[in-house]
Order: sequence, then C-alpha cells, then structure tokens
Amino acid sequence: MSLKNQIGQNQILGKAMGHSVGLKLLLVCGLVLLMAIPALFIAAISFERAGRANDVTREVSERYGGPQTLLGPVLSLPYGTKNQAGEITSYSEYVIFAEEGTASVSDLQTTIRKRSLFKVPTYQAGVNFSAAFKLPERTEIQSGRRVFFWDEAKISIGLSDVRGLRDDVYLVLPDGTKRKFGPGQSGSLAAIRATNLEAETVSLSSFKGYREYVNLQFMDVRVGDLLVGDLLGENSRLDVSASLTISGSQQVSISPFAQTTKANISADWPHPGFIGRYPPHERAISTDGFSAAWSVPFLARGMAAHGDARDLKLGQLSQKAMSVKLVNPVNPYQNVNRSLKYSVLFIGMVFLAYFLFETLVGVKVHAAQYVLIGLAQCVFYLLLLAFAEQIGFNFAFLIAAGATVILTSTYAGVVFGKDYRLKAGAVFVATYGLLYVLMRMQDFALMVGALASFLAIAATMYLTRNVNWYGQTNTS
Repeated sequence: MSLKNQIGQNQILGKAMGHSVGLKLLLVCGLVLLMAIPALFIAAISFERAGRANDVTREVSERYGGPQTLLGPVLSLPYGTKNQAGEITSYSEYVIFAEEGTASVSDLQTTIRKRSLFKVPTYQAGVNFSAAFKLPERTEIQSGRRVFFWDEAKISIGLSDVRGLRDDVYLVLPDGTKRKFGPGQSGSLAAIRATNLEAETVSLSSFKGYREYVNLQFMDVRVGDLLVGDLLGENSRLDVSASLTISGSQQVSISPFAQTTKANISADWPHPGFIGRYPPHERAISTDGFSAAWSVPFLARGMAAHGDARDLKLGQLSQKAMSVKLVNPVNPYQNVNRSLKYSVLFIGMVFLAYFLFETLVGVKVHAAQYVLIGLAQCVFYLLLLAFAEQIGFNFAFLIAAGATVILTSTYAGVVFGKDYRLKAGAVFVATYGLLYVLMRMQDFALMVGALASFLAIAATMYLTRNVNWYGQTNTS
C-alpha cells in the first residue's frame, strides 16, 4: 500500500470518528471516570482535615476530660482462697451490686472550646448517685476455703477520666456522716497481699476483664466497720449516696451499676445523640437543651446480683451503658465527604448536559474543554471544604455552587451561544440543588439519587431519539 493511500484512509477514518456521535459519547463517559482521580485527591484532603479535627478533639479532651463513663457505688469484699494445707494461694473480691440505684447528671452545661478552625463541645456537670444495698447473709457467700477480710470491705465508684473531677468525692452514709474517697486499692487489698507476694490477686479495680472494655479508674472508700456484727443478717440494708462534679467532652455515659438502675441526664445542648444498648424511655428536646430518663431492670441488665469478680463478666457493664453524645451539627467534614461520594454522578450529569447541547446544537466541543469543565466541578468540592471550615456547610455550599454554576454556564454561553447561557444555568442550578437535597436527606438520599439518575438517562434517550449515532445528527 502506497503512502498516499495510507494517508487517505487515515483521513477518512479520522473524519468518520470526528462525526461519530456514539464515539464521542463513549469518550465523554471515559472523561467522567477520569475526573474521579482529582476527586479522590480532594477526598484525601477532606479526610486529612477531619483527622486533624480529631487530633484537636483529643488534645482538648486531655485538658478538660474526654468522654466520661460513670459507674455508681459497688460494694467489694476482699477474700483469700486457701489450699488443702490451709495456705492462701490467691486473693480476689466478692462484688455485691446494689439492689436499687439511681444516677442523675443534672445541669450539664456545655462550652465550645475553639482551637484554630476546630470547635469541640465540652461540658461540666454535677453527678448524684444513690445506692441501696441488700446485703447477702454470710452463709450465702461463705465457704470452707474462703477467708473474708470484712474490715477491708470497700465501696467503689468508677470514672473513665479522673482528670475531669472538679472536687473531692465523699460517700454519704445512712446517718449523714461523710467519708472521703481515695484512689482505688489504696491501703486495702494491696496491704493484705503483702503477707504473701506470690499469691495471685484479682480485684474489681484491676480486673482484666473490665479493663479490656473500658479504662475505668476507681475511687474507693473503706466501709468494713459497717459490715461487722449482725449487719449481714436477714433483710440488712445499707443506703449510701455520693456526689461528683465532673468535666468532659463529647459524650457522657452511665453504666447500670445496680440490679435495677434508673438514670436521668439533662443538659443545655440542643443536639443530643442517644446511643448505647438502652434507649431512654422519656426524652424532651428543645432549642434550650434536652432531658432524658432511663430505667434498666434487673432482667434487662442480665447480670447476677453478686458474685466473684472472676465470674461476673464485668466488662459487659460498659457495653450496656446509657449514653448521650453531644452531636456537633456544624461539623463540615461529614457533609463534604458525603457529597464527594456523589462526585462522579454529578460530574457525569454536567458532562451529559454539555454533550446534549453539543449534539442538538451541532457545535463540537473538544475533549480538552470537557476536562476543563470537569476540573471546575472538582474545584467546587475544594471550595466547599475550604469555606465550610470557616462559615459552615450551608453558606459554603451556596458560595461554592454559585461560583461553579456561573463559571460553567458562562462557558456554555461562549461555546454554544448566548442563548444557552441561561439554559445551561438552569440545568446546573437544578443539578446542584439536587446535590444539596441529597446532603440534607439521609433516609431517602439513595432513592432520590437513583430516581434523578434514571430521569437524566431517560431525558437523554428522548432528546437524542433522532440522532444518527454513526454519523451526523439527524434534525429532521
């Protein structure tokens, strides 16, 4: 084949491809997928900024206390287990839960701590515990191999971050007297174990099965003198209470510390998120704050009333906590990341609009022009992220979408003629309006997005029904 004939065939093939609307559509689809690459880079920036926000949250939590988990009064009886020779080979604690207990987190007052661009909700609150112990008889827990140290009995309260304590904590006894809490295990089981350093020790505050789930730090107060004599007889009760002033951030949780636990939380934060296994049975939410109440009965709690610390599966208490999260409604990263998930879909819609204008008007648009339009759509997400950090998502979306619509519709007017500036503007306003609706809707976002995609394809099929996909557009 001569060089002249080869050049002629290439010219014919190039002309055919240049006039093939079908090949151009395939090229546009390929460019849509290509635009996913810069969108991924912007998504990486958004996740990096979100990670920085989490780092700031942790830094603030170190100063003001992190998410707080509270465990109300629990009674522990240290004992040793003897072998056949009468030697104590291990130490443990017999844990007794209160028959009834209440926990009240009242007047939780929030403060927004700001560092650089990032805001973290912190709080300070008063916590009131009350517990009514119905003590088991000695014969119920005593055995031939157990040696109980009654004078070392203690009542413990747990807090996930004791740095959030704002005052000393006292246990109020039935006669009104107060006893000051100290750090867990101070002067109790540790002193007992000193007589036999080789013996194994298991206690409430050091029990591995609990620390694996939540790093609670315990406060103890000695009550052994209350358990001597006949106090452990039939129908004996011990009613105690305690009050704490704590600070924390983001979340507050109450573990069901009694056989039957009632809890209530009230705060000035209007955006609560109720999480945990037990939802509140009463709640009230307004612009001034919220209040909620829980009740966890003995059967729902699913744990024994008392038993050895080894056998009670104490880690389940944290899994069953009643929790409230202080939801930050102005967090921009969640909405930006959600919008980026739809980036390919909406870039495809804009490309499809340009393709329809190109097909119906008969003005050819170069692949490089599609790339410029796609990059403008990607920069929209970058603008959205940058402005959302400063002024919030709603106003940021208005600015970023407005700028992008003006740019792309003006460009359409230059390419297809002035009449198409308004037509393109109307199409792009509807496109970004749909994106905003999807960001505001969570439960129906998938359905709305699927219907919008179906309608876009149906409109394209209708408008191109007379197109000769192998050659020129048939406008007859």
